Amino acid sequence: MTESERVIIAKNGIKIYFYRNPALHSFHTSLFIKAGIIYENLSVVGITHFLEHVAIRNVNRLYGDDLYLLLDSCGLEFNASTYSEMVQFYIGGSSGKFATGADIIAKILSGIVLTSSDTDAERKRIKAELHENDDRTSLAGFSNRAVFFGTTLASSIVGTNSSVDKITVSKLEAYRKSIMTPENMFFYVTGNFTDGDIAYLISKIEDADTEHANARSNEAQVPSDFLARDGKVRIKNADYPTVRFTFDIDMTKYSVAETDLLYDVLLSGYSSSLFVELSEKRGLVYDISGAVERYKNIGTLYFTYETKLQNLYESIRIVVDILNSMKRPGGIDADIVKSGYVDNAEMLYDDSRELNFTFAYDNHIMDERYASIEERKKRYENISSDRLSEIAADVFRVKNLTLTMKAPKKKIFEEKINSMIGELL
Repeated sequence: MTESERVIIAKNGIKIYFYRNPALHSFHTSLFIKAGIIYENLSVVGITHFLEHVAIRNVNRLYGDDLYLLLDSCGLEFNASTYSEMVQFYIGGSSGKFATGADIIAKILSGIVLTSSDTDAERKRIKAELHENDDRTSLAGFSNRAVFFGTTLASSIVGTNSSVDKITVSKLEAYRKSIMTPENMFFYVTGNFTDGDIAYLISKIEDADTEHANARSNEAQVPSDFLARDGKVRIKNADYPTVRFTFDIDMTKYSVAETDLLYDVLLSGYSSSLFVELSEKRGLVYDISGAVERYKNIGTLYFTYETKLQNLYESIRIVVDILNSMKRPGGIDADIVKSGYVDNAEMLYDDSRELNFTFAYDNHIMDERYASIEERKKRYENISSDRLSEIAADVFRVKNLTLTMKAPKKKIFEEKINSMIGELL
């Protein structure tokens, strides 16, 4: 393949990035907007997520409430996701339906025509989502409040019942105008499409009435104790132990590729060091889940597992030993986890949705600026084992760790745990 990422700018300043694969029979078009709780204030937390819901309902109204029939009749998928730093609207389907998809996603840029009654219906759905997720009682919510205390990242993306109640149609429309600016949004198109298809998409968005704003930086508010944690476990009372390790990362020092590989050594693939030791060899846990959360300035790497009370201290000891072993020269074999990014790099061509998100996020949210899949492949290929051990030594330290758990609090020896994690020097 000789294709690479290209860009066209509409007359109103909106950028359309595209990466073509003529071998496919599908397309995937996304609209990314730099918005989310890292940009919100506590009085309106959750407004980006609310707008995501309302925007799709609004498109349905612009189609005379026949949008869903149109989607089904064309075999198109139309949906959206809100993240802490962005919201993504996307549509995909057969390449022959590109123009219909462009018509639909372009209408996200339209003003809100919904009534207060329509918005109230969406408010009820969001409150139902809040109830189902119940961030107040979950370990994830408890952990985020500890890690990001004093910042909006300590809040749920969905907001709270109180903040959601304050959001009106007029506030949503004002907010829509403030974030849907050429400086803070872009389209990304992948799959099989023609130059005429791109020209058609441009024709649908170039007359959108957009305001201008300062470009957003994707920098999160930094907690006061970031990279200076107190080394003490935080416990939320519960019947059985669930443990979460969260490590601060200074993202000004590391690339997306480096943090991907560091995470993968711990938690991805069949040879994941944590899974092999805790589950396969010792049977202390069944599964381990985690993620890397990244912004331009800061980030976190976290993982969570459940275990029996009698296995709790042994599991923490094993985690500490594994993390310390990764810091030593020869403690990481980077080649083991590179295959998905190097040997399988070109497989991104085969998945228009995955390619769409990967290049939009890496290049235009995190500013990695890969020109092509081949260039992205080289970034991962060039990361050495010694470099990953160097990063592990910097990241896996007690001053970067927030250890949280749900457990029967009266039965836990906190000082014993604090002493164990204190060995992450």
